[in-house]
Amino acid sequence: MRPLIGITTSVNLRDYETLGQSVVMVPESYSRAVKEAGGIPLLISECEDAEELLDVLDGLIISGGRDINPSLYGEELHEKTIDINEQQDEWEKSLIEGAIERDMPMLCICRGHQLLCAIRGGKLFQHLPTTKGFEKHGETGGKWSNHKIKLSPESLIFDLLGGEVIGNSGHHQGVFDAGDLDVVGRTSDGLIEAVELQSCRFLVSIQWHPEMCGHVEIFERLIQVSSQ
Repeated sequence: MRPLIGITTSVNLRDYETLGQSVVMVPESYSRAVKEAGGIPLLISECEDAEELLDVLDGLIISGGRDINPSLYGEELHEKTIDINEQQDEWEKSLIEGAIERDMPMLCICRGHQLLCAIRGGKLFQHLPTTKGFEKHGETGGKWSNHKIKLSPESLIFDLLGGEVIGNSGHHQGVFDAGDLDVVGRTSDGLIEAVELQSCRFLVSIQWHPEMCGHVEIFERLIQVSSQ
């Protein structure tokens, strides 16, 4: 039986074919990556009960998306922090905490990476383009760039991808304090791009988008561990 992998979604207002209704959405590349790695993707929305949902899942992906509320890491709202949704933050927080408690295999990507770090006592830069030393990182609005990420030798992600990878930047926020998580990947300017919780079977959290970069090894290992 192939493992069932939950993928979080965002609720957004869209006009295309929906007459201005709210829609539940996530890029198709997430579900494709899960399918190609041998899993069954299940798109999950914030209206679901977190504990009941975790009862039926074998693994979890916290996907990318909007900014998180800076109150989660003890900061005031920056003028460039936009499109926050406190309901989504709290629901995904419940999913993350529940998955860790159950030792459920979990992959956190982009927004998911930032949310995990905030929950575990970390902090974010709220706008990298105006943060000295980090101006080269991508902004919102479809501006993407690629950069090198150095991975720590004693880490799961190093075993999967090697010592250095090319990741993509499409984010305007970033992690500078990962709380109690194990920092296992940084850019040359020092931004935290990968963390793990090594007491878990599989908890990998990354700022870049492996579903867009062809890093299939991460999804294959997620599926493998979720099958056990």
